[in-house]
Amino acid sequence: MNITSDEILQKIYEGFNKIYKAFNNFVDSGFLWEECIKTVKDTDLMNKIIFCNDILNVPPVKVFVLVNEKIPSNLTDYEKKAIGAFWGYVFKFVFGYRNQRSVPINVKGIKTATTFFDVKEQIVVK
Repeated sequence: MNITSDEILQKIYEGFNKIYKAFNNFVDSGFLWEECIKTVKDTDLMNKIIFCNDILNVPPVKVFVLVNEKIPSNLTDYEKKAIGAFWGYVFKFVFGYRNQRSVPINVKGIKTATTFFDVKEQIVVK
């Protein structure tokens, strides 16, 4: 499936709050939200995140946090879960991955994150 950053963003703004009601306050909340949005707009980075998930079994949250040096090590539990919800929404509800598994990552205070699998077709962000 080919998808543009704009299409991803549209789907995030249309449905994230409906699926992840506990994270309604995360949308447009500031720094972390903006970093997630900036990442979605970076097509090269998005394709690398997908590759890391699909081929290397490295969770999107781990890649996002590692490549973004601005993200602090002292995230709150809410912030950690909100980042996970954001990437979970992108992979499950935008890209259509049907299964997931939690794996240990131990990065910047985040102990576990999710990898996604079982998608109908390869995802390419244009």
